[in-house]
Amino acid sequence: MDKIYKTIKKGVLNNKAYTLKPINCPIKLNQNESPFDVPDQIKKDILDRLFKTKWNIYPDFTPQLLYKKVASYYNTTPENILIGNGSNEMIFTILAATVEKNKKVIIPEPTFTIYKLISSNLNGKIKSVMLNEDFSFNEEKIIRESSEKGSITIISSPNNPTGTYLKREYIEEIIKSSNGIVVVDEAYIHFGGESVIDLCDKYNNLIVLRTFSKAFGLAGLRIGVMISNKELILQLGKVKLPYNINIFTQITLNVILDNIEYIENNIKYIINQREILFNKMQNLPKIKVIPSSTNFLCIKTENSKFIFNELLKEGILVRDVSNYPMLDNCLRISVGNEYENNKLIEALLKILK
Repeated sequence: MDKIYKTIKKGVLNNKAYTLKPINCPIKLNQNESPFDVPDQIKKDILDRLFKTKWNIYPDFTPQLLYKKVASYYNTTPENILIGNGSNEMIFTILAATVEKNKKVIIPEPTFTIYKLISSNLNGKIKSVMLNEDFSFNEEKIIRESSEKGSITIISSPNNPTGTYLKREYIEEIIKSSNGIVVVDEAYIHFGGESVIDLCDKYNNLIVLRTFSKAFGLAGLRIGVMISNKELILQLGKVKLPYNINIFTQITLNVILDNIEYIENNIKYIINQREILFNKMQNLPKIKVIPSSTNFLCIKTENSKFIFNELLKEGILVRDVSNYPMLDNCLRISVGNEYENNKLIEALLKILK
């Protein structure tokens, strides 16, 4: 064992693995997934194309058609994007290319824990900037911290797990003042917030991350993309694993992008259900709801573990985020369909009595 401990990085040894306990539940509202599966007819089209594709040869090294379609969707060029196995792979690619021992990584917290986990695994020097009491971003402190040459700043906007977002004007100030790279994770941008994707042409230190897991309902396929300037994409492409997009993923995304209307309708539905759910939760006793620009709500309770377990008895699985900084006794609850959301409210009313 001594050989192992002397070989593996200290950052890895000091960390805990990212895990999520598997719990089977009739109503699953714990991972910010879309309540909508891909329609059967579109699935049939995808499977027909997959059936006609050879499985015994590698996929295209850079699938040109897919890159053109994705680039067109984001109003950019194929040279300005990298597509990967979920935005998690894109996060890892960026950090693997930039973080080394004592390299400063600025992370507003509480936020998505993967940023900190990967950065510390790579022995980076983490600088956490706590959100304000109302869960807004402390942009002035982020600007001060990101002034260090060669630093990496990661901003989740809208933010997971709080649901709050940083205004575009403040993000641009951070990009302008930073002496390093700024990564803006826009995983939830379809549900609210202000995108800065168009600023990739204006600033050479900006990377924007997008995912097809949330709004597109493709969490099971793991598809993410980064958008930046050509030089940064060129350098980060050296770190990305080869053949990282399998043929099933390629075919699926090609077909989905040809059927974008149903995605847009789903997004409108989810936003409407979020507002209904938010208004109902505001009237519940002993619960404080944080206004959200995402497809989930973060609520503060008197006893999160008790409510989590009682909801589980009612067949509803949510996410206990009380171990995050500033989120003591908080739960994160995905917006489901109308039936699921009504069941959630009924269960909470029963529990809170």
